[in-house]
Amino acid sequence: MARPAATRCTIGSALAVTLLAWLLVLQLLLLAPAPAAARRATTVNQAPNSLSTKPPRSSTNALVKRARRRNRNTDQLGSAAADDAGYIVLYNVSIGATQNDVSGVVDLLNDFVWTTQCVAAPVRVPCASQTCRSLLANDTTDACGGNPPNGDDSCRYVYVYGPGINTTGFVANESVAVAVGDIAGSAVLGCSAANSTVPLEGEPGSFGFNRGPLSFVSQLSVNKFSYYLAADEAGSSDSESVVLLGDAAVPQTNRGGRSTPLLRGTAFPDVYYVNLTSIQVDGQALSGIPAGAFDLAADGSSGGVVMSTLTSVTRLQEDAYKAVRQAVASKITAQEVSGSAFAGGIFDLCYNAQAVAALTFPKLTLVFDGGEAPATLELTTVHYFFKDDVTGLQCLTMLPTPVGTPFGSVLGTMVQAGTNMIYDVGGETLTLEEGAAAPAPSQVVSLMAIASLLLAWVLLF
Repeated sequence: MARPAATRCTIGSALAVTLLAWLLVLQLLLLAPAPAAARRATTVNQAPNSLSTKPPRSSTNALVKRARRRNRNTDQLGSAAADDAGYIVLYNVSIGATQNDVSGVVDLLNDFVWTTQCVAAPVRVPCASQTCRSLLANDTTDACGGNPPNGDDSCRYVYVYGPGINTTGFVANESVAVAVGDIAGSAVLGCSAANSTVPLEGEPGSFGFNRGPLSFVSQLSVNKFSYYLAADEAGSSDSESVVLLGDAAVPQTNRGGRSTPLLRGTAFPDVYYVNLTSIQVDGQALSGIPAGAFDLAADGSSGGVVMSTLTSVTRLQEDAYKAVRQAVASKITAQEVSGSAFAGGIFDLCYNAQAVAALTFPKLTLVFDGGEAPATLELTTVHYFFKDDVTGLQCLTMLPTPVGTPFGSVLGTMVQAGTNMIYDVGGETLTLEEGAAAPAPSQVVSLMAIASLLLAWVLLF
């Protein structure tokens, strides 16, 4: 992805997108002198609400999760709706010669690594260095921008997520190691000031996992990775998941899994596109979805379906969303109610949670290209309905993708829950293994779901 030119050494977001709230928004990577940006981002106001409040569970014991969808009759009841949604956190990443252990939110769609927990004496990248200039897309101007403040010649960055949401600091080049998968190397990363305004629920940073040159995956040559986000269980007090890196990222059951190709677009070649071919409701393919609704444009510049680990909500191409909403509503024998009291009224299909608790909800199936044996995500109530205990509302967590968004659809974490998601970056395949989690190594907590996905912030791409 081409990086915009700038006259000062600042880094903005590679792609920022709102996937949890009102509208899905793209924001290009900004490399610009404060306060002006080299490129103006498209932004949309947000509703400041959260989907969940459960804390992450941290344990050094093996986390082998049972299949979430064993009793499909129970799982299809309205009472099985999720009351928690999580995003994923990478723990125990050693940075620097002193092996300072840090953690951060895993961002499947972005290619930058930053933390507020750099070592005491980090290896700062000078603003006049080629490394710093490369972050400015080979800008030929003076990267230091004249006299640096307080004699500091560090390569400084501003990482912009949206209005009032950013992290600032300097760029360092440090050794990085993760015990899981025996991953080690050096990486360029951002050492963020403590006053970061990015709402990460207490986590001190973010690890970009896309295919871009600055991502955790690319800089450390991670050829494979997998994550398993446990589906929410009613009455549980926490949420958890696990990730494996490198050769450890393999199927965990005798069943293995079914694979689908990872595609590339031309406008955003670093994100993970998949070929979603159809959506089924109770085993029947929806006829109301137009042919090509999920296709990536022939020139790769728009449309398509991308994977996300930072948003719980799924966004669907508008016609596909309308078909899904109509089909789901027709299967639920209860009166729809206004969702205005929850999450700023962003959800379109809501019910009174008590009224639908004993009702049967349909099973949705997302079908992906896999040749003669298509890969699927089978969804029960917990994967696409959220129950808010404060308002008593239960709402569909799928929304239409706004007009003008460069992606057709975005698949959030709720629909991925309960499936071991195995990314073969070099082989460009995604393997879906239902109901299996890899055991976390006993010596390190690798990846865990952290509760409380905010609807209010602009998500990284």
